Amino acid sequence: MTALLGTDDVSVRFGGLHALDGVSLGVETGHVTGLIGPNGAGKTTLFNVVTGLQPPDAGRIVLDGRDITVAKPHRRARLGIGRTFQRLETFGTLSTRDNVLVAAEMRRGWSHERSDVGTGVDEIIDRVGLRGVADERVDQLPTGMARLVELARALASRPRVLLLDEPSSGLNEAETRTLGTLLQELASDGLAVLLVEHDMSFVMGTCAHIHVLDFGRVIAVGSPHEIQADPTVRAAYLGAGDDDTAAGSGGPVGGPDDQPVALATVIAGQHEELTPKAQPDPAGAALALRSVTAAYGSIDVLDGVDLTVMPGQVYALLGPNGAGKSTTLRVASGQLAPTGGEVWFAGEKVTGASADRLARNGVCLVPEGRGIFPNLTVTENLRMATYTGTSLRDVLERAFARFPRLQERNKQIAGTLSGGEQQMLSMARAMAVDPKVLLLDELSMGLAPLIVEDLYEVVARIAAEDVSILVVEQFAHEVLDVAEVAAIMLNGRIDYVGSPREIGEQLDAAYLGLS
Repeated sequence: MTALLGTDDVSVRFGGLHALDGVSLGVETGHVTGLIGPNGAGKTTLFNVVTGLQPPDAGRIVLDGRDITVAKPHRRARLGIGRTFQRLETFGTLSTRDNVLVAAEMRRGWSHERSDVGTGVDEIIDRVGLRGVADERVDQLPTGMARLVELARALASRPRVLLLDEPSSGLNEAETRTLGTLLQELASDGLAVLLVEHDMSFVMGTCAHIHVLDFGRVIAVGSPHEIQADPTVRAAYLGAGDDDTAAGSGGPVGGPDDQPVALATVIAGQHEELTPKAQPDPAGAALALRSVTAAYGSIDVLDGVDLTVMPGQVYALLGPNGAGKSTTLRVASGQLAPTGGEVWFAGEKVTGASADRLARNGVCLVPEGRGIFPNLTVTENLRMATYTGTSLRDVLERAFARFPRLQERNKQIAGTLSGGEQQMLSMARAMAVDPKVLLLDELSMGLAPLIVEDLYEVVARIAAEDVSILVVEQFAHEVLDVAEVAAIMLNGRIDYVGSPREIGEQLDAAYLGLS
């Protein structure tokens, strides 16, 4: 069957990062097609290219045989491309019905149709299962229901192709099953669906065909069974370990990953067998969270998080996308005030302390995405670290000692560095202020395994300097090699804390259980 939507050799660059590299895929009418891959693989970037929000540097987009590469986003929507977003994009102050009505009225406006909009909106609301909250304000709904509102709104535009970016995030197990059934019904009615998801059990049970992205390239295409058995896919998700079976053997890969929610699903089923360990006294910890809750507006994200990082310890926090890992780091660094619980730093309670105060006292966050100034040089980026009073000479000396490559590129514009060099710069700037606690969010995102290995050698050396480190990571094998304690986070809670070996065994068993 000919694909209704296709991408042909699409490439996108962001400075030194090759986000998409010759990506070609097809989405057929009547099927749900999956698009999976680790964080930073390029999935959302591809969605943005298809919908016209991001122009490609090379390649083309074809819809029903028509080249739409240069078409404006609104034109593509009118041609039949609808989408949802990874970050919720609803009208929070409007009701569920009014959110859907906005899309339906817009379609009637440009299509000049005279159909009864209200009846069609009610039919969509019923089909998606939102009748009970049709008159509720969307910003008062749980995350899962708000995502269904976004789906219903997309359907109201009557798309021919529907692009869904993590639609199951925030849904419970029963709601996820219902969503899977709905997507298959929509496809059987003649819709083409492209699904980006981190919940592997949802993907494998819903999609007829799956494409796998890694570092901006398609590394595998096939049925769910073929994808599960593909050693290249396993290596991309799990990382490479010393005990890996040779590629192509079909054997297990040595280390786990925090990406597939299916890992979390299996672990959750074993919950009664995994007894959380008692937390040490926070007064003796470098960093501790006790019964912490946190929310973004009305959306609860953390639900009673207990976490303890002892002095000089590397603590690895693993879990699926949407589990709350990055939010935990934001609370620990003072960027997000908790709605409940306590935050401790260096033996003192600092709940509600500002990010500025915590940074000056020694809590330093290296954010997901690196957080460098792309239009400044390497040296100018490092100069930003002098706000604590450390001289530029000392900052540069410390940075170049840890990362000699940065000295070679000290006058280079940071945005033109490679992804690995940008991560080095971000870490160098953090360490230049001599932190007591270092928070690392997805250190490996978008980087080649060899670069990740080098960076974690630096992490090990930093830990040896008596710096406490809390790290959120997708290449679990690499972080478990340097961690002393590891934890699994699910649905805003830390479900299990154990040794790296114990956590690795649980995650590996869960991943292999997919087959």
